[in-house]
Amino acid sequence: MGSKKSKNGIFFEATDAQKRKIKKNAALCGMRQGEYILRRALGYEPKAVQPDAFCHFHKDLCDLLNKELSPETEAAALKLFDEIYAELIDDRKQPPNEIIREVTSWLPPDYGLSSAD
Repeated sequence: MGSKKSKNGIFFEATDAQKRKIKKNAALCGMRQGEYILRRALGYEPKAVQPDAFCHFHKDLCDLLNKELSPETEAAALKLFDEIYAELIDDRKQPPNEIIREVTSWLPPDYGLSSAD
């Protein structure tokens, strides 16, 4: 028998502006909000996929498939596959200090804990 993964819900408070920002960023990356937040929390930097990226890669791939097979065509195809992977698939692991710097820039200046006097 296969093991079942336990799923746990995590709830947190966010302002309307923060929720809109999360929703927008998740949509740009083609993810649900929870998936986006989870990946960010685990240090991944999901990529925003440009709407025309698929069309661009499809056109380039079709152009290559219409050429006669040669070492140059094979090299061009491998280069294109690397570009597709880098643009659409690769999730770069981001160091925690970069994530903190990025998220801090999203927050209004008065957000967070106040310092003790």
